[in-house]
Amino acid sequence: MTDTIGHNTPPSSLDVPTYADPIPGILPFGTVTLFAGAPGAGKTAMIADWIVRMRDGRNIWGHKTNPSTAYCYIAADRGWASHQQWFDLVGYPDIPHYSLADDPHFDLKDLRDASKALDLLHYALQHCNNGVPPPPGAFVTIDPVSPLYIAGNANASRDVARSLLAFSREAKSFQISLMLTAHFGKQLADKTARYARPQDRISGSGAFSGFSDTQIYLCDPDPPDHPFHSLGWNPRHRAPEEFPCTRNEHGLFVPYDLIREDEVASQVLDCFDATGETSISVIAERILTQHGYSYSAVKRALVRLLEQGRIVKVGHGRATKYRRVKVH
Repeated sequence: MTDTIGHNTPPSSLDVPTYADPIPGILPFGTVTLFAGAPGAGKTAMIADWIVRMRDGRNIWGHKTNPSTAYCYIAADRGWASHQQWFDLVGYPDIPHYSLADDPHFDLKDLRDASKALDLLHYALQHCNNGVPPPPGAFVTIDPVSPLYIAGNANASRDVARSLLAFSREAKSFQISLMLTAHFGKQLADKTARYARPQDRISGSGAFSGFSDTQIYLCDPDPPDHPFHSLGWNPRHRAPEEFPCTRNEHGLFVPYDLIREDEVASQVLDCFDATGETSISVIAERILTQHGYSYSAVKRALVRLLEQGRIVKVGHGRATKYRRVKVH
């Protein structure tokens, strides 16, 4: 038995050109990546930024990237206008795209039959490059993959596995890389009963992780222990990595340490009294106790301020104080 998808016959191995990996070791070319997070966590904003970074050959979280031949975005949940704002912000307003909600030719009655999901997938891929298929070597995002593009029940392992295998075949057929977004299940209030790994929170069957090549997750802040977002990825052939991050004034993600160190340094400078001096004990009381920053964060802030010449050390040992340098 065969599905109705996969109308394009994959070329022989001798005919397939070699395309560079979008993120070597993390996102290999031709694979299916799953990017999961809670609704509204910022997945679209982060992916838009990544696409522009890959297009321009800039690093992503310290890793080298390679440009793809094209970038296409399939919006499966809302009209394109809600995605457009992020691509306007990152400098890619004309990214080729397809929005199911905006397609006047698509009959929504077809969504009643989950068995047609893979036909719907093929249709979206055929039209995601502003009405035509993506060129070989393209990087295509589908946001989100569930429920519309899962053939059957998203909680059933067999249905999810079959669907993701179909995605893998489509990636090979079109000679593209696929990024699929998925939603997280709600984290439990009881910390002792929470999921051990972020990837285990993906809504639906565990086959989402098992049948994708790389899993990426974006977790919301969890104060007071984690007052930052956590971005992590779990490639098949590299060690997992996790990065603390936060959103800047535009809503884009930046390394948490960049914002945090500025905040800590500002709090340290606020500790200086009218004489322009302060001690470690005062800093410990105000910064560590009142604001909850770690000792290592405060120590890094002091070193940074000393290097910048904004403070100087006075005395040694227990008598050590810091004096703020006046800026003229």
